[in-house]
Amino acid sequence: MSIRKDPPPHPGPSTIGMFGKRVQLKNTIGKRILNNNSAFSNLSNNFVVEKNSDFRIINTPDFFGKECPNPDQLVIDFLARCHPAPVRFILAIDTENSEEEKVVDQIKQLQEFFGENTTAHLIILFQDAEKFCLLDHLKQRFQTSLATANQNLLGEFKKWCSAHQPFLYDYKNYSEDVVERRKAALENISHNGDPPQQHGREGSHLVTPSTSQDALAVAAPERPVGDSVHTAGDGIFNIVLLGLSGTGKSASANTILTALGIKYDSKHLFKSEANSVITTTRCESKLVKKSSRVTVRLVDTPDFLDDQLEDSQEQVEECKTYCQREHCVVLLVLQLGRFTDRDRDILPKLEDKLGWKIREKTIVLLTHGKELKGSLDDYIRAEGGLSDLIKQCDNRYHLFNNKSKNNEQVRKLIEKFPIDDHKFTILGKDTKNDCLLL
Repeated sequence: MSIRKDPPPHPGPSTIGMFGKRVQLKNTIGKRILNNNSAFSNLSNNFVVEKNSDFRIINTPDFFGKECPNPDQLVIDFLARCHPAPVRFILAIDTENSEEEKVVDQIKQLQEFFGENTTAHLIILFQDAEKFCLLDHLKQRFQTSLATANQNLLGEFKKWCSAHQPFLYDYKNYSEDVVERRKAALENISHNGDPPQQHGREGSHLVTPSTSQDALAVAAPERPVGDSVHTAGDGIFNIVLLGLSGTGKSASANTILTALGIKYDSKHLFKSEANSVITTTRCESKLVKKSSRVTVRLVDTPDFLDDQLEDSQEQVEECKTYCQREHCVVLLVLQLGRFTDRDRDILPKLEDKLGWKIREKTIVLLTHGKELKGSLDDYIRAEGGLSDLIKQCDNRYHLFNNKSKNNEQVRKLIEKFPIDDHKFTILGKDTKNDCLLL
């Protein structure tokens, strides 16, 4: 990756990308650079943009955490907020993450995100002056700048910016067209529905990330919801998994991802544990961009009927942005052999929360298929409540064995999707990569 030569002049404040793991330290640095004690107040780990006449600071979420679902989407969102303005980088190093190994890892990740030459446009700000001295050799190693987050930061930063040429991304890893469309979407949000911002703050929202290297942010959102923005108009087909805790929603989502060619490791898949452990507490999504015209988004959800779920309504609103009639299929996940009274009433309760008859687009997905003894049809007929539930979904049902690596079970599931054939068609199997082609 390289830096464009002779970047076009950009009038107005210099754009700065603020990276780091600790929100409070990034807040402090932003306030000192902007010389504004109110800037970034009460900032959560989200994208927020603040500016004055000299600087425009894009304060980013934590790109570096192990729990970061998808740096790809974050990079696209960051570039959309910069486009086409030149950008310089700050890496804020807090005391807790100031060991050399951790600092080097963050620098290398920035290079991976934005290119090897990122460090020529980077200033590393240390909270701890002692660590700044001990790691001074990183200046030569990465050809970058180091400083401490002191009270004289504004003056120092003005000097540093004036002595450097601006950075422009070359769009080798992410399409400039995609970034421009994302920028337009963010501007649409800012102009339609956001509350007025204070202290020079611009409208800003974080898109729930995906993990595929082929992920594309092509959303054209109509309204913000929670920390994520998606609508049915984004040209992406959503597979939304709903159900009670412990039924196997995350494991089933991973079975589908694996069949569609996503690498089988913790970075790319949903977190899934034993049935007794609740691992999904927020809506999570992952994009799969296939070789043909279809982009698929898998959406894993928490148990919306769990009274202990934090931010329950916020998560329901998040789910609504994916779960829209013409652009999704719903997989209602139930565990084979564990049909309870809560399962019996789940469909109308979910419909009440989501605001439409999801049964029109729902397939009942039974998990733990390995435990089935005999015929699935016989089992369903013997379970009166389950049979009634399946009838409400126009007799659409399917069985998964999430321990199996046979992709045929996913192929057969997709064939049952209640949608027009021209919208979602399996073309065949990629025998070389052992995954399904859409």
